[in-house]
Amino acid sequence: NEAQKPCDILTVTNQLIASGTIGRAGGREYVASLPGQVPFVENYDVYIQVVNDLSVKRRVILSLDGVIDLCFSSDQEAEQLIELAAQRIMRIREDGDSAGFEQLGNILSSQINELDAIARGLREPPMRISFPNLNRVLGGFRKGGLYILASRPGVGKSALSLNLAHNLSQLYEAVVAIFSLEMSKEEVAMRLLSSKTQMSFQRLESIDLKDQDSWDEIGKGLGALYSLPIYIDDRSSVNVVEIHARCRQLQLQHQKLDLVVVDYLQLMGSASSRSRADNRQQQIAEISRMLKVMARDLEVPVLALSQLSREVDRAGRRPRLADLRESGAIEQDADVVMFLHDPNRQEEEASYLQDIVDIDLIVEKNRQGERTTVTLEWNPRTLTFTEPGYRGEPAPPPQG
Repeated sequence: NEAQKPCDILTVTNQLIASGTIGRAGGREYVASLPGQVPFVENYDVYIQVVNDLSVKRRVILSLDGVIDLCFSSDQEAEQLIELAAQRIMRIREDGDSAGFEQLGNILSSQINELDAIARGLREPPMRISFPNLNRVLGGFRKGGLYILASRPGVGKSALSLNLAHNLSQLYEAVVAIFSLEMSKEEVAMRLLSSKTQMSFQRLESIDLKDQDSWDEIGKGLGALYSLPIYIDDRSSVNVVEIHARCRQLQLQHQKLDLVVVDYLQLMGSASSRSRADNRQQQIAEISRMLKVMARDLEVPVLALSQLSREVDRAGRRPRLADLRESGAIEQDADVVMFLHDPNRQEEEASYLQDIVDIDLIVEKNRQGERTTVTLEWNPRTLTFTEPGYRGEPAPPPQG
């Protein structure tokens, strides 16, 4: 373009007419049709996305072709084939998320824009945790984070997870998915009612029909809990692939998912047939990794409960990362690892089961902040945790 004029369909046509070459170029109609046949450079990012999308679809077809063949030719059970198909799809998604570099400046610009949107009230910050000191340490529940809460049996990890889930759902209308592999859904529901009414489980089960005050309290508790978007799945044979699929379904149903609780990790089955032949440590490592993949894929915090080894009781010491049972890759995959520890656990059990006691919540790993210990008060009668001098529910979130 020696004339340094804008180059578009009108200027090109005029130039061809002026030079007498419009006929050799194919005529006015042909020249006018050319823009529709040539991709525009400024749309290159759209074209790249189209190619990537077609590539992923091709991988899905190739992956599921093998599963379809197995449906006709193998004696595998339907559930195993469903797991295999879901696992292959998850692998494609994980590979797609990790592929390609992004320049540091672009990443930081995106993060600054996110912080600006939060400051202006255009975007919700991480949901605050029920306990102020713990919230200060962790900065709330972050989307895509894997949080491990571990203890020896009977110290209260299930109760703490339910306290956290209830408070988030109550104050944020948070959609919570609870996968209870140990307790039935009825037990989980009654624990929530016990905590809400501050009535022990035993008292709830033995209320006299004439005790109107107690029935009034139960009515209030039921009214407060009834419409909360807390969903409980108590199937004991669930694996991560099934949890992932059910969480995605719940997320689509509500257009959001705010917290996933898994109680507890060592009771989960492995999704792959290969892992069934591996030792339990390798299986737990796979489960841990897949929980982290799920958290990132669904952009939801996952709170997974875990057992600590008996060595903690024998040694009479504070737990550490190596005490996670069949720890494998748990400590590597987790963004946060917390231990519930009662330093006075060796005292008389009868007193322990009745009295409100101080429990250490040890933040042993914290990818985004400090490692420290937060003191909580544990009421074993009502299955409730609080912070000393604080009733255990966060202030309502600020209105945007």
